[in-house]
Amino acid sequence: MKERLISGLIGAAVLVAVLLSDTIILNIGMAVISFMALHEMYEAVGLAKYLPLKILGLAASFAFTFAYSFDNKILMPVIFFYILALFALYMKKNSKLELQDISKMFFLTIFICFFMVHIVFIRRLYLGKYLIWTVFIGAFLTDTFAYLAGRFFGRHKLCPRLSPKKTIEGSIGGLIGSCAGMLVYGVIVRFFCNIGVNFFYMLVLGIASSAVAQFGDLAASRIKRQYGIKDYGNIMPGHGGVMDRFDSVIFTAPAVYLMVSNIPVFFNL
Repeated sequence: MKERLISGLIGAAVLVAVLLSDTIILNIGMAVISFMALHEMYEAVGLAKYLPLKILGLAASFAFTFAYSFDNKILMPVIFFYILALFALYMKKNSKLELQDISKMFFLTIFICFFMVHIVFIRRLYLGKYLIWTVFIGAFLTDTFAYLAGRFFGRHKLCPRLSPKKTIEGSIGGLIGSCAGMLVYGVIVRFFCNIGVNFFYMLVLGIASSAVAQFGDLAASRIKRQYGIKDYGNIMPGHGGVMDRFDSVIFTAPAVYLMVSNIPVFFNL
């Protein structure tokens, strides 16, 4: 328990420092997280044994992240050459790769990098330095309150085929925690930063982000069950790997971006 607490505090401190920094540091931070999450995912699904393929995918994680966030015109050439490189490895003499291998590699690389870079997109929006925190409030409070509610009140299984320990009571607790966190954050922003807050939309954001966070958690659990692993890694003692901590964040970021970019009334000066 002590080890889990210490590693959690260190991880939180690093994350807060990155989120408080300027956009280039944030971009680098998200690229590093994507890189680490992909490394763990490649290990989990059996792609790590193909070293050239693994190196290509990890290199592409940085290329995709920066292409997405800096200039959309760069994105298509990056994807084009990445696909050509995947096929080149697939087609070379004595290659042991199968189509399903490069298909998994392409899907995982695009999915993780594309979803994660939405955190950078949010930061660049109007009042983005305040909006960016909602991604982590929704994801982390959902995880925390779902765990606590499930531990103390859990009776009915939510989806035993995907995650035997998750309960309906835990899911409801995560939803309540996310909504409460959004409202409290809205109060903080309103009274300490002198920014107008639409509390109704903050509540809607809490509901939406919690639902997507729980979906992402179940999706990650499905992969772990298929490949027979408990955690994606052990970089954070007591917590698992980067993917174990950020699976819900990866799914929540695009959902939050879609809401706050299309409904620009959450915060206003």
